[in-house]
Parts: sequence; structure tokens; C-alpha cells
Amino acid sequence: MKLRLAPLVAWAIVALVAIGSSSVQGENILFLQTICSKSHHIWNRQIFDRLYENGHNLTILSFEQEASVPGKTFLVMDEFQQKLMAKFADAATTDFSSYEGAFGNIMNVYQYYEVSSALLVEEPAIQRLLDYPRSFRFDLIVHDFTMGQFLLGFVQRFGNPPLVSVSAYNIPSYTQYLADIPLYTTYLPHPASSFGSRMSFTERARNTAYWWFDMLYRQQIFMPRENQRMQRLFEGGDGGGSLTHVKLLERRTELVLVNSDPALDFYQLLPPNVVQVGGLHIKRPEEMSPMMKQFMARANRGVILFSFGTNVQSEMLGPEVNRQLLELFRSMPEYGFIWKHGNADGLIMPPNVLMTPWVPQSAVLASSRTKLLVSHGGLLSLQEAAWNGVPVIGVPFFADQFSNVRRLELSGTGVGIPSTKLNGETLREALEKLLNDPSYRKRAKELSALFRAQPEPPLDRAIFWIEKVIANKGLRYLRSPARSMAPYQVYGLDMLAVLLLIALGYYLIFKRHSKPATSSTSTPGSQQGPTMKRKEE
Repeated sequence: MKLRLAPLVAWAIVALVAIGSSSVQGENILFLQTICSKSHHIWNRQIFDRLYENGHNLTILSFEQEASVPGKTFLVMDEFQQKLMAKFADAATTDFSSYEGAFGNIMNVYQYYEVSSALLVEEPAIQRLLDYPRSFRFDLIVHDFTMGQFLLGFVQRFGNPPLVSVSAYNIPSYTQYLADIPLYTTYLPHPASSFGSRMSFTERARNTAYWWFDMLYRQQIFMPRENQRMQRLFEGGDGGGSLTHVKLLERRTELVLVNSDPALDFYQLLPPNVVQVGGLHIKRPEEMSPMMKQFMARANRGVILFSFGTNVQSEMLGPEVNRQLLELFRSMPEYGFIWKHGNADGLIMPPNVLMTPWVPQSAVLASSRTKLLVSHGGLLSLQEAAWNGVPVIGVPFFADQFSNVRRLELSGTGVGIPSTKLNGETLREALEKLLNDPSYRKRAKELSALFRAQPEPPLDRAIFWIEKVIANKGLRYLRSPARSMAPYQVYGLDMLAVLLLIALGYYLIFKRHSKPATSSTSTPGSQQGPTMKRKEE
């Protein structure tokens, strides 16, 4: 049963919780989850659960149904996923070919953000947070900057507490606007591309075009709309008001936590206030059911996990592809197949196939019985596979999945199949290639050792830096001076302009004084010529 309290009563209860928990010297933290994705929630949850365990008081904007407890208050956006899918219902399709082109992929991602934000701004949970008095003190705001930038208006509304930005989305292409990250398009592939770091001339040109298109679309189209949305939400007007522009609010970020790791990702220069905490979700406790344990133990040559994560469903492949996959699994009885599938059509499973709507993926991949993962190329799935040394067949559908699958191909730990070409035959070829070639598993184990060799667990590192921000009320000494400089100053364009003006001035002066000299040397010759000719005659 849902209990709806009056706004004043609701924030009063939160205040009492904060006071009641003061014995553990906790700070008040507002955690703004912005994207309706179970995988993002899994990643974010590791952070806010640990902060709660450390005695902090949290107010969490969430898309998942969770019960509030003293010190941890959830503002839940009920059935948001259903509302979002209804918006895309008219365009629902199993054809993902439009995502395979980088430009279309980039636009589709921002369209998803746009539609999500338009729904999010209408959520009652947002209004309940707005009903908190402006005097309510938050010591820190954590914002999932994957999307929902308009929610940064809460930073200014609650007196500008320190801001920490986090994302489970690797290092988003727009992280450069939060921190001073140098961008080298000549060797850093855009997340929507399938390039490696060693690109040909044509690939470098195309990659640079992708980066510039992304930057221009975000800064000139998406972010102005987010700013208008923020102004309407927090001022209640038509866009006017005294709120700082959302582009400037995101630049107030003290610390950025990104889901990346040098052992797995393309080389990229990062400033000290961008901390890599890739894989912080991996060691979360997960348990397999007794039935799943028995199934895995019964497989003669081990288990193959077929899971497209939380945002892509196997049902989306269509009935014919699903039928072909089922026949393929049936033809390999020596292996057990755990297939994440809702089975709405009531498919009859052979004994070597376990179909289930939810898989404790981290626990399955940690088992020595698991031989292979067939994945959509989601980052969390690939990190879990890398941590446990499991080779992967990647089937990318959209967003960063193309780049993720390209990285596993380059690392020698897996192969990719375009989603538009996935069928029983192409999957059989990939399965035989990885199962019969031991080099893939050998390389996966080597990569696992590199990934695991860290001075501390990634989650501990994330919490250390977050609590350091709280203790110091920010980390201004880590922020680049470029954050407060104009682009022409950062890149020395003003100095270059002065040098060009000086060079132009010298050129004009030299040209002006060189003309008389040329005239004086040519005149005597022209006058003496006729005289000398007459003397000769």
C-alpha cells in the first residue's frame, strides 16, 4: 500500500531521520539517479548502499521499488519504464540497423535522453523533492550525469553543496564538459563507432566527424532544451529566472567517477578529479538458485550463458531468430545453455536449456563451469566476464555497445556479431570458434589478472573520494584552471592571433620599404641604356 504524505510532513520525517542518525556523524547526501536502467541502478546501488553502511543519511531518487528505512529515503518513480516504453511504442521494432551508423546512433541516444527527461520532469517524486524547504541542508549531491542534466537545478536550490558526478556508462563522450579532459580524436574512438585506437586516415577523419557531431548536437540542441526544462521546473515560468545555465552548473563538479579501467578501455588522458572505478559492481553478493546450481553441475562440458542484460530482451530478436537459436542449443547437448528469456510464447525447452527471465549473472560468470558468455555488449556484463576470465560473443545493438565489442575483439577475448546478422548459423560459427580455440580463454585469463591487479577494490576507491569531497567541502585543488578560462585562452588562440598580427605587420612594413629600393636600382639602367647604344654607333 502506498502512503502519500503531505509535503511538509514528508520533509519533516526526513529531517527527523537525519537528526536521529547524527550519532554516527553521518552527512546528508542527495543521490539523483537519472536513467531508467536496471544496470545503472545496480552500479549506483553499490555506492549508495556503502555510503549508508558508513553512517550517512541518503535521499535517493530511484526507478526501482525499494523500501525506505531510517537514514535511507527513496523517492520512487513508479512504473517509469512502462511510461517510457509507451512513448516509443509506435516506433517499436526489431530492426536495429539504424543504430549501426554512428551518426544515427548518436542521435538515437540523445533522443532517448530527450524523451526520458520530458517524462521525468513530470514525475511526482521530483515534485516531492521540490517540496523540501530551500533551507534543508544537503552536504553533498551525487548526480548520475549519463542524462537528466536539468536535475542539476537542485544544486542551486539547496545552497550549492559539493557536486559529485557518476556514470556507469564508461566515460561518456561529454565528460569533457565536467572536467578538463583533453580530446584526441586521432586515437580515441568515439563510443558510437567500431574503430580501434589505431585508425587509418579515413577512419581518423570519420572519427573526428563523429566527435564534432556529438559535441555540436549536445551543446547546441540537447543542452539548451535541458536548460529550458530546468528553468521551467525550478522557476515555474517560461524559461526566465535567476538560475545559472545548466552548462555552467555541470562544470561545478568537484569529482567525476567513471566506470572504466585502463586494463579494459582505450587509452585516454584523465585529470586527477576524474577517478576510474570500473567494475565496482562485480563483487556484489548474488546467489544462484539450487535448481540453477544443479543444472550447471549436470552439463557435461560446461555452461554457456546467453544474456542480453537488462535493456535488451531476447524476445526482441523475433520469433524466427529465437526458433533458430533454440534449435542450435538443442543440437549441442554436451553443453548447458542458461538463456535469459521471458518465454512469453511458451517455447518448449530441451533438457540442456534453462530459460529464465532473470539471471544472477555475476554469480554464474564466477563459476568455473561457465565457458562462454553471449552478450549484447553492455559494459557491466563485459566487465564481469573480464574479471572472471570468460570469453565473450558480443552482439551490439546501440549506444556504446559497438565500441565495447570492438575492444573485446582487439583484446583477443571474444568476437562480435552484428545484431542484424544474428541467427542460428552465425552464432554456431562464433561458438565453434571460441570453444575450439584455446587462445581466447587464455587471453581472457590474462586480462582478468590485469583487471584484478588493483591497490584497492574499485568500490572502496569510489567511497574514499566521495567522503573526501564531503570532508573538505569540495576538492577545488584538483579542478583544472581551464574550467574558468575561455577556450581561446586554453588553446592559446589569443597568443597565436598576436603572433600573426606581428608577422603581418612586419610583412607590410617590409613590402612598403622594398618598393623604392627596387625603383632606384632599375632607373639608372633604363637611363644609361640608350646613351651607351648611341656611343657604340
